[in-house]
Amino acid sequence: MALRRFGVLYTHKPYLAIQQHWRQISTVEVGTAYESLVVSTFNHLGAQLQRVGGASDNGIDFSGSWKLPDHKRFYLVGQCKHYERKKIGPSIIREWEGVMSRQEIDTLGLVAATSGFTTSGIYAALSSKYPVALVTLANIEENSRLPGKHNSIRGFVWNMAAEPFIGRLMVTKRHYDIHKVDLEDPTEYTIQLFWDGKPLPAASTTLQDPALEP
Repeated sequence: MALRRFGVLYTHKPYLAIQQHWRQISTVEVGTAYESLVVSTFNHLGAQLQRVGGASDNGIDFSGSWKLPDHKRFYLVGQCKHYERKKIGPSIIREWEGVMSRQEIDTLGLVAATSGFTTSGIYAALSSKYPVALVTLANIEENSRLPGKHNSIRGFVWNMAAEPFIGRLMVTKRHYDIHKVDLEDPTEYTIQLFWDGKPLPAASTTLQDPALEP
């Protein structure tokens, strides 16, 4: 599958090989691989998500539920934006609010992006009346170089409406090697999520995305 193909490729001569092979992969394949990465990452954190995709997805790339420790299960729907060097602005957030307006009241909406969000994009999400979380995940080629299969989260922020869902989460930076890296460089750290002071473990029972199966 796409992710395995990326993983094998990027273990050798990273940058040149990435650029040469990247041009041979369609936008659809890249987007699908990124959606699978997002689903896998959150399933590792205890969610039970599956890709939706397709022409009739109504703006939703994945959906399912998330059961955090000592907390009721809630529905989760999300959208993925794989843009190279382009941050997500308020127009995308406003479009996502339209998607959220059609969801059940106990649903958290998540927007995942490779390059993060503009200040105005973050403000639009924080001021939304719908429960929205913004997640920055490393793109495909960066994730293949990170130490650990699921260490791809670079940023995680949510608004007040999302507090009943994930308000007890605590977000901290996790650096690879503080003696060798620039501590302010976002490519040198990932985000560690804590719930009630304890790091979220890998879930023992999660739904595996079909695109990631052997």
